[in-house]
Amino acid sequence: MRWYYGWNVVAATIVFQALVFGTGIYCFTFWVAYWTTDFDVGRSDVMLVFIGLQIGLGAFAPFAGRAIDRHSARLLISVGAVCFSLALVLAAFATALWQIWVLFFTLAVAGLLLAGPLASQTLTARWFDRRRGLALGISTTGTSVGGFVMPIIMTALQAEYGWRDANTMVAVLIVVAVVPAAWLLIKDSPAAAGMPGEGAKDAAADLPPPLEHPETVAGILKRRVFWGIVLSFTPIAVAFGGAQQNLAPYTADYGISAVDTSYLVSVMAFVMVISKLFFGSMADRWDHRVLLWLMCVALGVAFALMLTGVSYPRLLVVSALLGVSAGGFLPLIAAVVSQRFGISSFGLVMGMVGPFTAVAAVGPWLAGYVRDNYGSYEGAWEIFALLLIPAALAALLLKERTTSATIGVSDTSRQ
Repeated sequence: MRWYYGWNVVAATIVFQALVFGTGIYCFTFWVAYWTTDFDVGRSDVMLVFIGLQIGLGAFAPFAGRAIDRHSARLLISVGAVCFSLALVLAAFATALWQIWVLFFTLAVAGLLLAGPLASQTLTARWFDRRRGLALGISTTGTSVGGFVMPIIMTALQAEYGWRDANTMVAVLIVVAVVPAAWLLIKDSPAAAGMPGEGAKDAAADLPPPLEHPETVAGILKRRVFWGIVLSFTPIAVAFGGAQQNLAPYTADYGISAVDTSYLVSVMAFVMVISKLFFGSMADRWDHRVLLWLMCVALGVAFALMLTGVSYPRLLVVSALLGVSAGGFLPLIAAVVSQRFGISSFGLVMGMVGPFTAVAAVGPWLAGYVRDNYGSYEGAWEIFALLLIPAALAALLLKERTTSATIGVSDTSRQ
C-alpha cells in the first residue's frame, strides 16, 4: 500500500500545534505567578491577559479562516510562527502588565490563529474524506503533545533562567522548528499538489465529486446546526478553560509546586492524545451528540472531585478527566462542521464559531475573581459544573445528517 501524502501534512500540523498552541495555551498558567509578582497585580488581573487573548482569537478568527481558505497555508503558518515568537520575545522586555496584554492581543493572537488548530483542521479536512474524523483526531493531538511537552520545558527553563529568558529560548525553538516544517511538508490540498485525494483507489474514485457550493456568512448564521455548535461547545470551553488556566495557582494554594503541577498538566495532555484519537475515530461512526454528552460527563465528574477534597492522587484523576473532556473538543467540533457545512467553507465556519467560543475567556477570569474575593475556587467549580447542563441540552440541535458529508448538493440536505 502506497503511503498517502496527507499523513505528512498531518505530521506537520502536529509539530506546529505542539509548539505554538502548547506554549500559548498550556504554559499560560505558569506565567501567572511571575506576572503577579513582577507587576504587582492580582490573579484576576493576569487573567485579563487571557481574556484579551481569547477575545482576539474570536474577533479575528473569521478573517483567519477566510485567509486559510484562499491563500497559501505554508506561508500563513510561517508568518504565524514568527508573530507568536515575537510576542514571546517582546513580552520578556515588558515593564507593565498592559504591555503583555497588547502583545498577546495582537502578535500572539495572529500566531495562534495562523499556526494553530484552525489551520491544522482546515488542512486535514482538505486532505481526508473517508477517514476524516480519524485524521482530525490524530492532527489535533498536536495541541496535546504540546500540552505534555511544553509545560515541562517551560517550567524547567523558568526555574533555571527566569521567565523572561525562558520566553526567548522557546521563541527561537518555535521559529527553528515550525518554519522549515511548513515549507517542506505543507501542501494546500491534493489538487494543488497534483496528487490523488484519499480514497482515489476506491470504486467511486472515477466518478466526479458532487458539487459543493461555498456557504455565505448570512447562510451560515441561518443554520440551526451552527447555533447548536455555538451553544453546546461554548459552555464546555468556558468550564475547561477556567479549570486549565487556574490549575497552577489552584494547586499552589495547597502547597503543590509548579514542577509537580506541570506533571498534572502533562497527564492531562497525555490523556487528551488518547481522547482525541477516540473521539476522532468515533466521529466517523457515532452520533455526535452522544460524544458531546460523554465530554460533559467527564468534565462534570472532574469538578465534583475538586469540590469534595484535594490531594495529589485526586488531582491526577481530575487532570485525566479534564483531558478526556478537552480531548474531544477539537476533533468533534471539526467533524461536526465538516460533515454539515462541507470543505469549501470549513475555514470560514470554524472562524465564525470563534467569536462565540471566545466567551470562554471569561472562565479563567471568573475563577480568578472568585478566588481573589472569596478565598477559594469552590464557587467557580460549582458555576462551571452547572454550565454543562445547557451545553448538554444544546447538543440536541446537532441532529445527525443522513446524507453525504459533502454539503451544497441541494438545499433539502441542510439541517
